[in-house]
Amino acid sequence: MTEKPEFQSMLRHVVEEKIPFCHLLGIKLESFDPDNAQISIAMREQLLGNFSQGMLHGGVIASVLDSVAGFAILLKMAQENPKDDVLSQMKEFSRMSTIDLRIDYLQPGRGKKFFATAEVTRLGKRVANVLMDLRNEEGHRIATGAAAFMLHSKIS
Repeated sequence: MTEKPEFQSMLRHVVEEKIPFCHLLGIKLESFDPDNAQISIAMREQLLGNFSQGMLHGGVIASVLDSVAGFAILLKMAQENPKDDVLSQMKEFSRMSTIDLRIDYLQPGRGKKFFATAEVTRLGKRVANVLMDLRNEEGHRIATGAAAFMLHSKIS
C-alpha cells in the first residue's frame, strides 16, 4: 500500500493541507519508506522561539517530531496490515493518539530547513513505539525523541 501513488497522494494531501496544524507548520512529506519515514519543514519567521538568535521554537521541534512519529506508524500499519483500498487505509489515521512524548533538545534549532525521521520500534495491537530524529539541512542533529501512541479499536 505504501508504494501506491494514490495512497501517497491522499496522505500528502491530508497531512500537508487538511490537518490545520501541520499546514501551519509547513510540514512536507519527504519519504514514504515505512522503515525510515521522513518529513521536512522550512524555517520561517513564524516558527522562531528566539528571534534574536534565529532559533526554532522548542514547541515546533516537539510538534514536528510528534508528527513524524504518527506518519511513521501509519506507514508501518499500511505495510504490515494493508487494507483493500486507500480510503480504508486512511481511516487508520483516526485510530492513533499520542500517549507519551519525550524530546531531548541537543542544540539550538538553527538552519534553513529541517528534516525529521522516525522509526517504529514496536507496532503492537494497542501501543506503538517510535524513535525520532530532527536535523538541519547541514545534517546537524537538533533533537531526538521517543514516543508511544495508543492504537484505538477499529473505527467503522
